[in-house]
Formats: sequence, structure tokens, C-alpha cells
Amino acid sequence: MITNCTNWHAWLDTMPPKPDELHVVGDIEVANPGVKAYLTVRVPQGSNPAILLLDLYLHQRPGHWIQQITCTQVKFTRVLPPNSPLYTAVEIFHNNERIAYIDKIPHIS
Repeated sequence: MITNCTNWHAWLDTMPPKPDELHVVGDIEVANPGVKAYLTVRVPQGSNPAILLLDLYLHQRPGHWIQQITCTQVKFTRVLPPNSPLYTAVEIFHNNERIAYIDKIPHIS
């Protein structure tokens, strides 16, 4: 159902007031406009707490959809607990295969 993933970006919003937030976005090509993409925290996380692992899931909404490759954007936001370490990288998986690795996470402060 997934053909291409591009334009992955992540950033940390550390502007006052607290709490800090991590944002991740990417573009996914899917089989039709009725496919909804979403990211969840992967369980279990890896051994490095500075790298966030996410799973990409695709859900086909009910109804009749034209079968045409369509680009959809997926977004993920995570509020960081106080005094938690800031992430240095994000890995994104789909069907247990890594599809993206983001190792440049700018801070917006």
C-alpha cells in the first residue's frame, strides 16, 4: 500500500512556556486518497533513549476511492515530560522495515 516516503523533518519546540514538544512530519505516497497515515511510538523503544522510534500505520477508510497514487502528509507531536532528555534522532518503521532516519533535529527556541 506504500510506495514512497519523502520530505521527513523533525524539530524540537523549546520556546517558553514549557512543556517542550517534538514534531515529526513526512510525505507518504499511498494507493488512493482514502488511505489515512499515522505515526505511533514503537514498543519497545530501542536501547538509546535519545533516539525516538516510531511506527507508520496506514488505514484504508471505508467507501469507494479512485485507485490513484496519492501523496498524503503524516504528522506526529509528542509533549516531552519535564527534565526529559531531548531527542537527537528519529527512526520511522513500516512493517518492521526502517523507512526514514532523521538525525538533524533543530531546536526552535
